[in-house]
Amino acid sequence: MDTRSSSLARVNTRALLLPYALALIVSVSVLQAVIAVTGGEITLLSGVLVAAIALALGVWFWLNRRALRRIRFGGAIAHSVAFVTITTSMNLHVVLRTVSLAGGDDGFAAAAHLLLATPWFGATLIMSVAWGLGLLIHLIGAILGRGWED
Repeated sequence: MDTRSSSLARVNTRALLLPYALALIVSVSVLQAVIAVTGGEITLLSGVLVAAIALALGVWFWLNRRALRRIRFGGAIAHSVAFVTITTSMNLHVVLRTVSLAGGDDGFAAAAHLLLATPWFGATLIMSVAWGLGLLIHLIGAILGRGWED
């Protein structure tokens, strides 16, 4: 039996991770609104906003690393929340754009162009694959460590 949780100071999982998740949802909502207002294209501004979100995530993980270690699978949960929130927001945006294009003349070609020949390709497919592999490695490591990350 693993007794590490009883020897460590208690951490309120909800108090730590819920504000994190909500702030992340607000951040990606702002990002998607900016993308929509600027014509629905991935631009330098949207790239800067993504970088700011990534930097904020890194700072949050660093500042809360000790508390996350006191929560079983804490780092993996926080990583998963970030992955799901960000990749879902990007994929949802491109799905809505694709559906709107599909209704027009030459809709299939326009949708294929959007998905494969614009920066949306990297923002959706490449990001999901690369980050997903990193998350999978993190989750396997967390499982091997029985949920405790040292």
